[in-house]
Amino acid sequence: MIKSAKKTFFSWVDKRLPLQVATLLKQKNIYILPTRYGWLMLGILVLILVASTNYQNNMGFMAGFILLAVGLLSVFYTFRNLKGLEVRCHKSGSVFATEDATLNVQLVNNTQSQRFGIGVGLTKKSVSYVDVEAESKSLATISLETHRRGFMPVPRVVCSTIFPFGIFEAWSWVRSPYQILVYPKPIPCPEPLITTNTGIDEGQAREKGAEDLHNLRDYQAGDPIKQVMWKAYARERGLLSKEFEDYVGEQQTLSWDSVAHYEKELAISYLTDAVLAAEKSQQVYGLKLPQESIAMGQGPEHLHKCLKSLALL
Repeated sequence: MIKSAKKTFFSWVDKRLPLQVATLLKQKNIYILPTRYGWLMLGILVLILVASTNYQNNMGFMAGFILLAVGLLSVFYTFRNLKGLEVRCHKSGSVFATEDATLNVQLVNNTQSQRFGIGVGLTKKSVSYVDVEAESKSLATISLETHRRGFMPVPRVVCSTIFPFGIFEAWSWVRSPYQILVYPKPIPCPEPLITTNTGIDEGQAREKGAEDLHNLRDYQAGDPIKQVMWKAYARERGLLSKEFEDYVGEQQTLSWDSVAHYEKELAISYLTDAVLAAEKSQQVYGLKLPQESIAMGQGPEHLHKCLKSLALL
């Protein structure tokens, strides 16, 4: 019942919180309540005042008023420690499912007063504390658990403080419009995937590189010194430069049809692993999905495009 009530409450909170890249903490979005020590202090204050009234004890009244003054000062300074800060959320790069994503939260202090013990986290019980110097910025990092592929909205972030006496806590919630792309979890397929291989003719099978010596040609201005054939020059054959070639292997298309007989999420994980393996081996590869086909390619951008398509499938 308590969990259900919390879920309903935070759903109501999320509807009221605007999605903002940068949020300024001010009177309208900062909340403050006593901590458990604050409630204890309030109870002691009531007992002191009641006892002092019954026994007409001036020292008791003095102690009670001192506690009351400390409480009022705590309310003011705790609220002031949070007010005026600007909170900016910066998402990290994409991650694979079950890996932790990183959310960077930047606290910007444009005022002349230093801020102490600002807690940043997903809940008030799991925050990391940072100090923010006057007219400066501080960065807090939050780890986010990922469970499923696709776009994951950045969760609600709480900023809180109990400075200076720990008897009151001020806090505010922040929501960011960013989403983190979560790639499918790669799982090796238990059987070889059937791929469509595209052979490359002999004229395309080799390209200029630095693996195998292919030819000697006349030296041209700008050729690297290490490619000059000095032995030929010593034999008075003139300056010659070495030409090298790399062998380019076959192209392959990774097709959904090769894993279609598996459960969908498992099939996506198998294709994800196959894409990573092809990229690691520096092969030229393409991807054929039920509603999308990605042309042959290679490199980080091509890999991201393939993994994104699998994540959103």
